[in-house]
Amino acid sequence: MRRIDKATALAALAAERSAGCRMCELVVELEPIVAREHAIAILDRYASRPGHILVVARRHEERVAGLAWAEYEAIQRLAWELARAVERTLAPRRIYVAALGSADPIDTSFPHFHVHVVPLTDGGELDRPANVFTWQHGVDVFESEAEEAALRDRLRAALG
Repeated sequence: MRRIDKATALAALAAERSAGCRMCELVVELEPIVAREHAIAILDRYASRPGHILVVARRHEERVAGLAWAEYEAIQRLAWELARAVERTLAPRRIYVAALGSADPIDTSFPHFHVHVVPLTDGGELDRPANVFTWQHGVDVFESEAEEAALRDRLRAALG
């Protein structure tokens, strides 16, 4: 992985924008780490940390209250399973799990329910909650599709 600055990341993300929901598109476009009935897990292509995973609701829903219990439970279960896989694969100091998403589309977030599973390795100021999702320090991107596939395969293997 390599770190790119916020301006470069925003320009790349803007080039990917479409009229539809970008998260719905990613559910179809990207190869998942794992796919389940109510959610898929993908590696974040603009990661706050190496190994950052998105667990994305399969159907478009913007609010947690709009999810049926079975959907919410399945999404949270998958986030938990992936956190365990990240522990085994990357051995981070901690793992941050958060459900985020903006009410309106903005440059760095989308109104589609998803959960972040973020390995934290620094242990210092960069791992504080306020700094975990900021792009002020740049974002990590894969050098190649092969690098992304290798990490995806390692995580799949750790899922068992």
